[in-house]
Amino acid sequence: MKVLMITPGFSPIRGGTETIVKDLSIELNRIGVNTDVMTFNMDKKWNPKWQGTIQKIDDITVFKIPALNLIPIEHPKRLISEINLIPGRFTHLMKNYDVIHFHEQEFSFPLFSYFKRKPKLFHLHGIDYEYFRRYHLSRCILKNVTDYYVCITKKIEKEVAKLGIEKNRILYLPNSINVDLFQPGKKEDENLILFVGRIAPIKGLHILIKALRYLKSPVNLVIVGPINDFEYYQKIVRYIEKENQRGEHRITYSGCMPPADPSLIRLYQKASIFVLPSFFEGFPVVLLEALACETPVISTPVGGIPEIIHDFKNGFLVPTGNPIKLADTIQYLLENKSLRAKLGQTGREDVEKNYSVSVVTRKLCHIYEQLINK
Repeated sequence: MKVLMITPGFSPIRGGTETIVKDLSIELNRIGVNTDVMTFNMDKKWNPKWQGTIQKIDDITVFKIPALNLIPIEHPKRLISEINLIPGRFTHLMKNYDVIHFHEQEFSFPLFSYFKRKPKLFHLHGIDYEYFRRYHLSRCILKNVTDYYVCITKKIEKEVAKLGIEKNRILYLPNSINVDLFQPGKKEDENLILFVGRIAPIKGLHILIKALRYLKSPVNLVIVGPINDFEYYQKIVRYIEKENQRGEHRITYSGCMPPADPSLIRLYQKASIFVLPSFFEGFPVVLLEALACETPVISTPVGGIPEIIHDFKNGFLVPTGNPIKLADTIQYLLENKSLRAKLGQTGREDVEKNYSVSVVTRKLCHIYEQLINK
């Protein structure tokens, strides 16, 4: 079997989807499914170059194709702005594969390959449900560009069905991680709290920093993640400076670390608690990474998070935007070391059973076989 993974961004672009595509491709090749990647040639997401190249990245053949964005990304018609002009000679490469596997909510590749009669599936790592519900043309395109839809959460699965796509074309496949990389380690700092995520308002970092004011125990908060909103980042820096001046807690911003970086994995291992107080999410891989390192999680009941985190099983869910409730839950876990250990062990077992890249890849192979034999 030969599979072509098609994704808007790939290395050196960093992100959850890029990491998942890479991990799945490596595992598919390892078990004998010949898998290549096709992506835009770009160093910055949604800013492709009109120049093509072929590279080997972690033993994956990657076709980095030229593309031209004819309409600025800030254009109000977001669907149109995300469609790029692709040279036809690159879509001809698709004839060499048994399955075409699209990723992300991006329509350039599906549209330009519409007449390629190959089995196709669209991997939805998130969906702007209200946008597709509102715009008929966009909804029609979504419904007709592929054979199957792979949804990373049950919530997305339900939303896709509500858009009028037949249920027998919708499949559930959660995100995955490499459990051989993310393993438990020694908990060296009893009061280390870790946040990993984009520095953007929807991640709720400001809520976490505000919550520190209500804690009885002093903590060491470490923040890791790229700066997506510079104005918000400046606001966070002011919060950090103010809190550090108080002297009760210590907050450190460690910048952006590559996925699966040894320093990042060590932080997951050392942390007593992982906190992600998001206002909006799809299926955050960082939660799986923390759990795989036996670190209990405190998060919010948004997106696919309630499908991963369960109270008193592997962590706790708190209301969004509530620093007091967040502080109470952090304090409760800080005071219960044995509970933290129990939640961490259960979390690791759950990830190994349901979210390891080997388990999820086997399920993906079954989907490919269904598609080919359809």
